[in-house]
Amino acid sequence: MRSITRSYLSTLFDSIIWKDVAKRHNIRNITDLNNLALYLLSNFCNPLSANDIAQELTMSSVTTTRKFMDYLHEPYLFYYLPRFNNKLKLMKKAAIKVYVIDNGFVTSKAFNISENLGRLLENEVFVELLRQGFQTESSLFYYRSRNDREVDFVTRHGAHIHQLIQVCYDMSSPKTEKREVTSLIECGEELKCDNLIIVTNNDEREINKDGHIIKVIPFAKFASAY
Repeated sequence: MRSITRSYLSTLFDSIIWKDVAKRHNIRNITDLNNLALYLLSNFCNPLSANDIAQELTMSSVTTTRKFMDYLHEPYLFYYLPRFNNKLKLMKKAAIKVYVIDNGFVTSKAFNISENLGRLLENEVFVELLRQGFQTESSLFYYRSRNDREVDFVTRHGAHIHQLIQVCYDMSSPKTEKREVTSLIECGEELKCDNLIIVTNNDEREINKDGHIIKVIPFAKFASAY
């Protein structure tokens, strides 16, 4: 049953690339488009720039790369999350993070799942945030502190920063916990936000650190709370 689902999703992914993107936009260079789609899929949850992608895939130009990336977003296959900055100009220059509308597309293309559990959970949280009504570029971002510590998601209500969300599949290691908590607190202090959450696979508790309270909640609870 699982292999049938995987095969179906793989076919559906290819069909979207061909029918909804290539045919619709009359793209002749299907190979470049397909290579780009697979590259984005294999780099989901990673920060990327059109310049780096164009270089890596030896695309004809950065402009074409950007255009193809926009085309791949149109059928809501891929989403691009900007890095939060109060200055729009700097926000536009920073690398974006790539997300996929369905984890099934990642697993159907046979990437090593065991190595990607953390990223699959992060992608699931992203899709859940979309479901909750947040939108990339207006109310949903990622953030990197001055010390280069990253928080996975920043949500915003109007001009007000609402919440900082870190995703960590397994926080049983004290070293992992310290890393995630330090990043969250540092970014929270810079953005003046004390609504801090870590979404995990199944861990649930509260962490008190340096006057900050961090809620640790499992994804199932995070998704059902809204």
